[in-house]
Amino acid sequence: MSAVYVYGVTRGDAVNGHKLAGVSEQAAPVRVVTGGGLTAAVSDVPADWRAAQRADVETHDRILAELMTHATVVPMRFGVVMDDDAQVRELLERHAGELDPLLNRLEGHVQMTVKAYYGEDALLRETLRHRPELTQRPADSPQQRIELGREVAAAVEEQREHDRRALLEPLAAAADEVRVEDAVTERQALVAHLLVAQERRAKLDAAVERLVTAIAPRLTLRYIGPLPPYSFSDLALTPWD
Repeated sequence: MSAVYVYGVTRGDAVNGHKLAGVSEQAAPVRVVTGGGLTAAVSDVPADWRAAQRADVETHDRILAELMTHATVVPMRFGVVMDDDAQVRELLERHAGELDPLLNRLEGHVQMTVKAYYGEDALLRETLRHRPELTQRPADSPQQRIELGREVAAAVEEQREHDRRALLEPLAAAADEVRVEDAVTERQALVAHLLVAQERRAKLDAAVERLVTAIAPRLTLRYIGPLPPYSFSDLALTPWD
């Protein structure tokens, strides 16, 4: 027996004769299931298959990237497996009222992601440059050291927030929507996901180039994309609600 792995939802046949091999060692061809006026790109996987291999993640991303060249796609998160085509069809029909406007919103757009990182000790150095009085505070007693540590920590967070806003402003001006993630490391200044229309990509590219010049060497940028619009497709899709 086999199950059905779901990559994403589109309109029309985004596969359109393209020979794409799916996830799992079975590598079954990607095909479509229709329902509710929508199309799901899927492939068959063994019924007992569990998504675990890095190669499967890469295959999932590669297939979505290929689909995006032909159609607007609402991407599924990696690892969505359903029992059969009927269950996929039920999902499409049940959620057509949510998926259809989402496809309209995403049409002609891609996700670009910008990540900014501080250089070694750059955040602290910049904080103390703006708050030099902190370097002159007495720290002779344990209590003074505790109080100074608290003030420095607060000043560092103020500087991080200032940098985040300064980075985000020119990026947001070129995007239609922005989602910002919380920093997960001390050296992370910004993780911003940008939904940008294809015709505005050049404007965003130019904004990123200007930022790279303006912030070096204190911060470095990673500019990633185009990506499937995961950050703007946060629907809880199940056929069982």
